[in-house]
Amino acid sequence: MATLVKEYFNWLAAMYDETTAACAWSAPGHIANAALPLLHAGQAVLDLGCGTGQSLAPFVDHGCRCIGLDFAPAMLAEAHRKVPQALLARADLDEPRGWPVRERAFDLAISAGVYECLDDPVGFLARVRTHLRPGGALVFTFDEFVPGHPAQGVRVGRADSGIPNPIAELTGWHLRRHSIDRVGAWLEANGFVLHWHHQIEADIHSHFQVPVYYRLVVAQATD
Repeated sequence: MATLVKEYFNWLAAMYDETTAACAWSAPGHIANAALPLLHAGQAVLDLGCGTGQSLAPFVDHGCRCIGLDFAPAMLAEAHRKVPQALLARADLDEPRGWPVRERAFDLAISAGVYECLDDPVGFLARVRTHLRPGGALVFTFDEFVPGHPAQGVRVGRADSGIPNPIAELTGWHLRRHSIDRVGAWLEANGFVLHWHHQIEADIHSHFQVPVYYRLVVAQATD
């Protein structure tokens, strides 16, 4: 399944920015608004699941040293075209052996629209912690479990929020929605302090044509 999912994103890369704009995808902007005040020029930022570079660009413009990781080569190619100042590398964010970047090297880790796709959301947080300097920040979003919502009212659902996804039908690829209480406990167990969180309207669901709500989280790595 992982290979098919990667090929889906390779296929999507050329139209990703246009498609996400059409469904009003707002998570990268919310992450920039929350994280940029935490940084100054020259600090190091790690974008986990950087896609086409939507989240990277504001931090490059801020003068930060940026590295983006993604598992789809075509997404990385688009990110390189748009944000050539960033360093980019292929990585599976579920890989338990870690990622191809130095440990304790980053002042900030960011991730938009990725957490709900992970098979191992707890291990992901542990790996993020190893790559942050003491006191470094993690700013990310996740697709929230919203009781009664036509799409988000189930904890495990089709991976088609905002963008029709034929691979979800073929492979059974699903999103895993979480509550802030659950994610907060996972953060604490993996060496983070949860500083702030806020529900955001992230996009418009392609089938139900209703807002999709994500949780924006700001956490800090303990010393």
